[in-house]
Amino acid sequence: MKSLLIILTIGLIVNMSSSKDVSILYTLAVKNPSNHYFDIGIIFKGLKAEEKTIDLVLPVWRPGRYLIFDFASGVQDFSAFDSKGNKLKWHKTDKTTWRLETASNSEIRIAYRVYADEFQTRTRGLDDTHGFVNGTAVFMFSPKYRDNPLELQVEKYNNWHITTGLENSEGDAYRFRAPNYDYFSDCPLEFGTQKDIEFDVDGKKHVISFYGAANYNEQRMINDFAKIIRENYRFWGKIPYERYVFIVHCTPVSGGGTEHINSTVVGVKPAAFETEDGYESFLRLISHEFFHTWNVKQLKPKGLTPFDFTKENYTSELWIAEGGTSYYDGLMLVRTGQMKKEEFYKEIKRGVEDERRRPGNRVQSVAESSFDAWVKFWRRTPNAFNSESDYYAKGSYVCLVLDLEIRNASEGKYSLDVVFKAMYERFPLDVKGYTNDDFRKVCEEFAGKKLSGFFDDYVTGTKPIEWERFLGYAGLELRSDDSTIVPVVGLITSKKGDKILVEQVLTGSSSEKAGIMSGDEIIAFNGSRLSYEEMENRIKELKTGDRVKLTAFRNDRMMEFSLTLEEKKLANYYLKENERPSSLQKKIFNDWLRTE
Repeated sequence: MKSLLIILTIGLIVNMSSSKDVSILYTLAVKNPSNHYFDIGIIFKGLKAEEKTIDLVLPVWRPGRYLIFDFASGVQDFSAFDSKGNKLKWHKTDKTTWRLETASNSEIRIAYRVYADEFQTRTRGLDDTHGFVNGTAVFMFSPKYRDNPLELQVEKYNNWHITTGLENSEGDAYRFRAPNYDYFSDCPLEFGTQKDIEFDVDGKKHVISFYGAANYNEQRMINDFAKIIRENYRFWGKIPYERYVFIVHCTPVSGGGTEHINSTVVGVKPAAFETEDGYESFLRLISHEFFHTWNVKQLKPKGLTPFDFTKENYTSELWIAEGGTSYYDGLMLVRTGQMKKEEFYKEIKRGVEDERRRPGNRVQSVAESSFDAWVKFWRRTPNAFNSESDYYAKGSYVCLVLDLEIRNASEGKYSLDVVFKAMYERFPLDVKGYTNDDFRKVCEEFAGKKLSGFFDDYVTGTKPIEWERFLGYAGLELRSDDSTIVPVVGLITSKKGDKILVEQVLTGSSSEKAGIMSGDEIIAFNGSRLSYEEMENRIKELKTGDRVKLTAFRNDRMMEFSLTLEEKKLANYYLKENERPSSLQKKIFNDWLRTE
């Protein structure tokens, strides 16, 4: 038995060694950008004769967006050849897997095209001005050789250049290398005439790759990015990269961001650089995505370790991964002096109002919102506000009060900052991911007390947050005034061209009682056809008890609804600093915001 075990072990080592001997080269070419096609090639060399088939898989989702995309729908003209150009047989085994018959060839070549016109989802896009590639949306991989080193050769096109977090290979500006597919697919490529702004921060190289036109101040942007970078260095204590790339898409329809292993791609509108508020929002986005360099890209939930690119990866910890990042993206700017504490107070105020007014927060916990991200959060229904929580927003609120709870319980010695740093050290990338229980135990370690009640109430439960108590730990008083709010009687609408469409109907509202439904197109207000803006202004003039007649189309059928504006008192919150804080409140406040 012992001899057999030795033989099997040696055989395993040989097989592992032989799989590593297989070299992989990807190629990417652009022939006519206006048609939105990338031409992709993959060359495998060193395959064993006994390997009769090889599978190629294109992921069905991209990290950072927990939603099935089915990228394979954009693939066409798939073909495979041996080294002499002879065609090889292949067939699909499922929607995203191509199985090739190698015919015992040691070298095989694959070619296919990908239709890319999805810049707004930050997956794949190509037009006559530039191209963008998120690897999971474009490059197939062989599961057997997923851990093999690989190279990418990009064919030159006009005067376009490439900006990416990948390392150059052989001094060629169009050739790159990666240690494995996961790293390769997590280094997006910007391909065009983008402006690359290079700068160093504490010996680490950084690049702002800016696509589009805007009235930005280059030096100010460098200085502000550097402040965010240094604050993260201080926070985490370790730097997991040698070079970092900020890919910025600046167009009238751009927005949002996606984190990557040593880079990020963010979207911003040109107008953001015209006002201080707009620019601060841009910095907030940068702060969010850069914090992800550690939280998510290094420190990952167990359900995301390692990624399974063929299906949903369920996890209940996105309230930490995304919600925690949403909490710290603003807090970091307060600590760097890029956001005034008064603005941070306003954000807390809005958070209190959102947490207490959104019906879905009493229906779905943040842990459940995390787990159901694949089937609910990114597939918003008209009933989402009434029935769902939000692991981004609600997750950030839970992290905020958890931070204050730890600070108070430890008498100002520890904080959520320390928890995240400890988690980062104890759960290294792709070794083991963490769970909610792991996170709770580390929080308890630094709080010096059990937090199972807190997690039962606010993580797996739907108990309203006791904001007054938690904020009081930092010497902040949450106060409120009762104001009569007269909304569109429970309607959330949107403007689509000249149309006014009902997006959501709030539970228990006059609109729900009258029978208005999501999808209805409002065409008249009290018998008059008004624009979206005119209708908003008219409603603001109404008083409690006024009757309103709304005319709408539903499936091309005209309907009329009579509503009565009901009085609903909602608390308008604001924060006030305690004029006589205790020494502990002072310490918590100062350490928390890094300000007096």
